[in-house]
Amino acid sequence: MTSQPRSSGPSRPPGRPRDEQVDAAILAATRELLVEVGYERLTMTDVAARAEVGRPTVYRRYASKEALVAASVDAVRQPSPAPDTGSLRGDLRAELLPRAAELGEPLLLQFLAVLLVSNAEGSPFAQVYWRKAVAARRAAFGEMLERAQLRGELAADLDIDLLTDLVGGGMIYQALRPAGVRDEPLAQRVERVVELVCRLLTGVRVDGPGS
Repeated sequence: MTSQPRSSGPSRPPGRPRDEQVDAAILAATRELLVEVGYERLTMTDVAARAEVGRPTVYRRYASKEALVAASVDAVRQPSPAPDTGSLRGDLRAELLPRAAELGEPLLLQFLAVLLVSNAEGSPFAQVYWRKAVAARRAAFGEMLERAQLRGELAADLDIDLLTDLVGGGMIYQALRPAGVRDEPLAQRVERVVELVCRLLTGVRVDGPGS
């Protein structure tokens, strides 16, 4: 009886492997059109034309416009675990300050509009994006707050789920404020958000960066 040769590497599904350049072109085209024409007017046909691929190429990757747009926006986010600096203030600064640069970007503002409209109209888009992108990041932020509880910085009975919503909502509000009514840079505003959260939750005065 002869033995079967063993595979030297992981098995690959049948068919040709996906072209990463094509994937990137499709997602980039989607982001461009989302900013230019908005979600409602965006079509899979237009995405295919902008990416210079056929419509079947797009549909093989994404079964719906909702899934395509969710993937296109999530692709520009850099996935990373929630920071663990050893303090609540350090964690909040490390998590929130880098996001200040994103708050005024047209893509983010258009995307927030898409989420609001889809929720109001009962579109499946918001649910798709929540499952594919938001849930994991939200869970990581909650774990960061739970570590603060274990260190004794936050009350043991604090509602972590609600606090996550409050901090996330505060960041979104900063993005929605028109530049003309802001009297300070977004990064400075977010810094003050961190200070206020720390003061309210721990009772400790935080004077500013490096203090």
